[in-house]
Amino acid sequence: MKNAFPAKTRLLAALLIAALLLCLLCGCDAKPAPSGSAAPAQSGGAQTDAPVTDPPASRTEPVATEPPAVTTTEPAPPDESWKLLLVNAEHPLPEGYSVELKALRNGHYVDERIYPELQQMFDDARAVGIYPLINESFRTGERQQQIMDKYIASYEASGLSHDAAVRKAREIVALPGTSEHQLGLALDIIAEFDADSTATWNWLRDNCWRYGFILRYPADKVEITGISYEPWHFRYVGVPAAQEITEQGLALEEYVERLG
Repeated sequence: MKNAFPAKTRLLAALLIAALLLCLLCGCDAKPAPSGSAAPAQSGGAQTDAPVTDPPASRTEPVATEPPAVTTTEPAPPDESWKLLLVNAEHPLPEGYSVELKALRNGHYVDERIYPELQQMFDDARAVGIYPLINESFRTGERQQQIMDKYIASYEASGLSHDAAVRKAREIVALPGTSEHQLGLALDIIAEFDADSTATWNWLRDNCWRYGFILRYPADKVEITGISYEPWHFRYVGVPAAQEITEQGLALEEYVERLG
């Protein structure tokens, strides 16, 4: 019986069967890459199954900065220049000077800033049998002029000329505008009960520095102060200055000059 398929057809069929067998023998098992993923990388012809991930997002490292500087404002030290304010014939009262006054008994007034130490000084004196009494304290310019006029008149009555009387009065009384009494820092102190004031002055001379006061017009400083010895006249300068002035035997003029 003749073959129903021509030779050419049989050849094509044989080739097709051979091709199919070849595909089966090669075992092609390549899988398509998942949608949206990159194809697996190949190294040396071998396929890898390592998962592919997106690269990490780029980050900017924070720049180190210095912490903000902390500034603190220290309170300004209190102005204590008033304690050493020099008033004399060559250094008149500053223009526009004013002072807050504290009323004492007998109608006297002092700078209110010196009151606590003044009171303590008097209390301590009384505790040892010394009874000081304020005889003069703060004065206005008008009051200072009245005192000056009184001394001038007294010296004229004693026979001095007017010019001589003025010169003599100025040894004891400062011209208005040049008196420490106008500061509210100076005091004339005597003994209470009309007693002899010598013991009072001696105690104050030896102890007043402990409370910030000095004997303002010592007997050995007349040429410097321009004022005759006044054992009754005390001036507040503050404890540190009072101690130095007393220990070194200085007049206030000398101490202020040393400070510059």
